[in-house]
Amino acid sequence: MKNSKCGIYVHIPFCKARCYYCAFSSCCDYTLQEKYFAKLYGEIAARSDKSVQISTVYLGGGTPSSVDTRYLEELFAVLRRNFDLSNVQEISVECNPESANSELLDCLKSNGVTRISFGLQSVNDKTLSTIGRLHTYSDFLSALSRARKAGFNNINADLILGLPESPSDFYRSVETVAELPVTHVSVYALELHENSPLYAISKSQFDYTDDQLADMYDNAGAVLNKHGFERYEISNFAKSGQECKHNLIYWTENRYYAFGASASGFVGDIRYTNPYSPGEYIAAPLTEMLLRGDKISLKGQANEYAMLALRLKRGVSLSEFKSRFNIGFSDFFKNAQTLFEQGLLIADGDSVRVPSDKIYVVNSILCELLSFDE
Repeated sequence: MKNSKCGIYVHIPFCKARCYYCAFSSCCDYTLQEKYFAKLYGEIAARSDKSVQISTVYLGGGTPSSVDTRYLEELFAVLRRNFDLSNVQEISVECNPESANSELLDCLKSNGVTRISFGLQSVNDKTLSTIGRLHTYSDFLSALSRARKAGFNNINADLILGLPESPSDFYRSVETVAELPVTHVSVYALELHENSPLYAISKSQFDYTDDQLADMYDNAGAVLNKHGFERYEISNFAKSGQECKHNLIYWTENRYYAFGASASGFVGDIRYTNPYSPGEYIAAPLTEMLLRGDKISLKGQANEYAMLALRLKRGVSLSEFKSRFNIGFSDFFKNAQTLFEQGLLIADGDSVRVPSDKIYVVNSILCELLSFDE
């Protein structure tokens, strides 16, 4: 594998309750834990490759912190047996405040976890109840204190923009979190699906326009910046040196193995996606799962590299683009010069990036830029 960095993603779908906005593969039936983890361990062994040095590991979900710690202990042991983790730079685990107890945190620490990502979403208890979260803000503060006591210093807090709450409630969350001992804050835009329980209340009481959401995002960015958090990706802000290394693997089109229900991996030129639901994943024959995947052409990879890297503040590295794809950025993307002239892209030394005041229309810029002609 020519790429210098390779990650591992593991999907753990179990949740004590399903949030009212959730569109991820999740499951509240904990009687499936035994079968699910047995299948997960089998998949990891089947995709084993000790020749590749793993740079990052990320456990997401679902709620990884909610499962029995014995499954996590075995999971880390299986990963170490099947992949070279000797030079891993970061191991992240998503946690919910109500399940991040001392036993769980000690288990993670003893297994080399370096980064905790808390699903906070809001500091307003009424909002948390409205969206189906099980924790309160006080629960989060207790979990944060336990995490720091356990020795975790690299901690993320997720917030959601556009929840069914007032702008002042959202600003209160941002201002409060910015002053906490966390090193990273993610600010994701709420995505509502018509069949979700939140759809009706959000549309009837808090139907924010794109301009309103943009103003709220700008305000959040300004507050976070004032407290030392730099935006390095559209939705992510970090203290110096605390960017999420695993997510940077995605955004720079490097390679990653993925295990578990709905997980998508990218190994060599092949991208594969596992069966979506936990039940489908458990039932799927391993031999069939290992045959899933599509070969991504070099042209497709060039498009994906630009699409992902332009989400980053630093943008596309021109020298890396040419090294990877053996063609210059403007030679490959025929519309690039027009976008430069319109001020929708900026060439800055070795990088091409989207101006900070144009990030709201990045999807439109990408539609104009990307080359899909054969």
